[in-house]
Amino acid sequence: MLLVLSSTWLSKISKSNKGLYSLYVHKAIAFGVAGQTVFETYAPPRRVTYFMNVFTKAHIIGQMEVGKDSEDNLDYPTSNSVNLIRLTNNILWSRHMMSKVGLTMPETVGFVFDADMIYSNDVSDVRIVHVDRKKTDLKNIVSAEISTFLQSCVQNEVTMIVVKTSGVMWRDNSSLTLFSCSDLEGIINKVIGLFVLISPGDAVLVETYIETINSDKVTNVPRWPSTKNCAIRMRSILICGIYRGKGPVKDDDTICQPLNVTLNGYGLFDESEIERFEKDVMEKSTHVLDSIMSYESELSTSERGGILAETDVIGIEFVIIRRNGALTPVGIAVDSHKCIDECQMFENLYPKTKGMSVGLLVETMILRSQKCIMVGKRVLVIGAGGFSRQFIWTAAKEMGIQVVLLDPDPNHCTKDKVDEFIHVDFSDHTQDDQHAMKIYKHIENRQIKVNGCVTFVEDYVPLSAMCCDLPHLPVRNLMTKDRATVKGALTAKSKSATLAILREKTATLPNWPKTCLYTSWFSPLKSQDDIEKVKQVGMFPLIMKLEYGYCAVGTTLVRNAEEMKDRYKEIRDVLQETKDFVGIGLGHGNTMMAMEYLVGTEHDVDVIFHERKLVAAFVSDNGPTRDKTFTETAACMPSVLPYEKQRQLIVAAYQCCKAIDLSNRVFNVEFMMEQTGPKLLEINGRMGGSDLREWIRKVYGTDMLLSAFEVSCGVKPYVHDPIPMGQMTGIIGIPSLHGHILKDQSYASKWKELEAAGNFNPFEKHAEIGAGGFEVPFANITVMEKDLPSARQKLMAIAKDLNIVHPDYDVNRYLSDFHRT
Repeated sequence: MLLVLSSTWLSKISKSNKGLYSLYVHKAIAFGVAGQTVFETYAPPRRVTYFMNVFTKAHIIGQMEVGKDSEDNLDYPTSNSVNLIRLTNNILWSRHMMSKVGLTMPETVGFVFDADMIYSNDVSDVRIVHVDRKKTDLKNIVSAEISTFLQSCVQNEVTMIVVKTSGVMWRDNSSLTLFSCSDLEGIINKVIGLFVLISPGDAVLVETYIETINSDKVTNVPRWPSTKNCAIRMRSILICGIYRGKGPVKDDDTICQPLNVTLNGYGLFDESEIERFEKDVMEKSTHVLDSIMSYESELSTSERGGILAETDVIGIEFVIIRRNGALTPVGIAVDSHKCIDECQMFENLYPKTKGMSVGLLVETMILRSQKCIMVGKRVLVIGAGGFSRQFIWTAAKEMGIQVVLLDPDPNHCTKDKVDEFIHVDFSDHTQDDQHAMKIYKHIENRQIKVNGCVTFVEDYVPLSAMCCDLPHLPVRNLMTKDRATVKGALTAKSKSATLAILREKTATLPNWPKTCLYTSWFSPLKSQDDIEKVKQVGMFPLIMKLEYGYCAVGTTLVRNAEEMKDRYKEIRDVLQETKDFVGIGLGHGNTMMAMEYLVGTEHDVDVIFHERKLVAAFVSDNGPTRDKTFTETAACMPSVLPYEKQRQLIVAAYQCCKAIDLSNRVFNVEFMMEQTGPKLLEINGRMGGSDLREWIRKVYGTDMLLSAFEVSCGVKPYVHDPIPMGQMTGIIGIPSLHGHILKDQSYASKWKELEAAGNFNPFEKHAEIGAGGFEVPFANITVMEKDLPSARQKLMAIAKDLNIVHPDYDVNRYLSDFHRT
């Protein structure tokens, strides 16, 4: 992050004929990780990828147009442009937005002079009157409107009203005057007098006076209760102050403090009531911001003040009143820059909150900057995958990433959804090294320059790594030196090879557990003869599964050698090659393996690696798998495990990936958590499924798909400290018991409505049972609530409505592991 104190330190250069400019920094004050600052000069200058023009603060305190030239016609993200500030800092406009979402606020009449926008009177608490100062009957118009307004005030037992100006130049309340409702003449004269002072687009407001309430005399309280979080939740911060003066509230005249301390001053100590109040304020604030963002999305580039200009941060001012005996928030105004000052003051007073407010803004800056960096990147994607991967192509377009997709199917349904589609038959994975050379020739012949290479399909993980390793492929020179190696990709594709390498890691590591501790007993089953060797070990019962498989297809529990021989033959006879069951890993063969039957809870760890360093890890919990088939049943995120157990899983995932030379990708690692610690089940050398991507995005705000693209292009993803924004819980639908959801038309409207609300995520287009009676889940039914009990209650209601609960599908039992101790 760079601080620029003068526009002379910047230069604007046009690199296109679209009238857009790139901004370059020649001088700046740079900030180090430890907080130190240093003045630096850059030659060549550095290109800006995000711009927050704090020079425009002068624009809202009376110095027009300062800093505006720097932000005009930029080709990268900008925050709170001058044009957008004119909206958000316009009290009348923000009142209009607040009223639209049903926020309680003062009843208002706004007299607008030469407005460059047409306000509508489609909201309840705000009446807009467009006036022309040149009209001779101006006083009559004003008198009639104010008289009607005052009559309404008297009927509602309002005794005082406020007259003030609205506009970006009037944020200091210098024009504010308090009147009695009986002083009709004084109010009219004040309004007309202010017309002389305001500029085109400004307004004069007449509004009901919101009287502040006195704090109660609280007794029998030995000390002020405190809360560790200081009322900070989710993506916002609440700051309060108690105003002692008479008349309208001036927040500059209050000492900021946390919400709970403020409410305690009014005799409210019940934590559930404080939480209810806080949730009410947060939800209303979110609705206002959503309304503003929706409005901005309809604006033209010139109206927004830039092609990528948007409002990144706002503050909403509330006054607390007592209504019907309950404390109620009343919205007063929206501001753009001032809220940052308030947050900094709050953090100075309460050091434990340091960084909590501005940190969220900085996070937004970095994320928008990274998205800007990725716009226009061309990424080679190996394999289109099935229905569950369709979200990738839409998301890539939204990110501005150009996808060059290669797939063995010349008529794949995805071919028209990407920037370039190339048909290459690489279905025989025994020839992957030759396929990689074939891909290189296709890229070279088409003179395609790519910035990265990645796959989202399990079978193509080794091939993708080989493409990155080719000496002349354009992507090689742009990948970092610690890219995913072919050795690591091939190892991860084989469950027994992965465990074999980890089992050999018996050396004591400085400050880390031995990697071999994450393994359990296993044995490859290359033929039936190997079953006799397993019999000698005497480890029954055992788990038998496909060496290269996934989705648990072919996984079974065997209790003795005879049962093992029978099931081995049955599975290998039915599942021989890809056409027998598409999408479960048969492309690399149908070899099987045996593993120790582990007792514990199952967990996924989704990790991001960049240059052999762990960038981020996200832990989720899985419910008990189905008896006999081991199909997944339920999941939740964030994990309900104690912090210490979650850390064990994250460290185990990190050590296991590094041990087999997986270094520069997004991976999905599956563990069983026993009392002695985590035991590895398998490593998937690609991003987790669509449900995990969506869950992590909603719960933690991190997009694993964007991270996968970034790492493939050598860009280190930025991931903030993972603070969950809610509790996600889901149950799996399987064809044999729940196929009616997709097949029965009577359920169509239900699941489509749930899908639109984000509660139904289909993995497959059809709910079909595969060869040998094997099946894979076709959908995930999910909910996100504030806590586990709420999520579980809502999920059970949906499950009953979709007829998911079944004697052979005990949803209550599948959700039973999800409880915090």
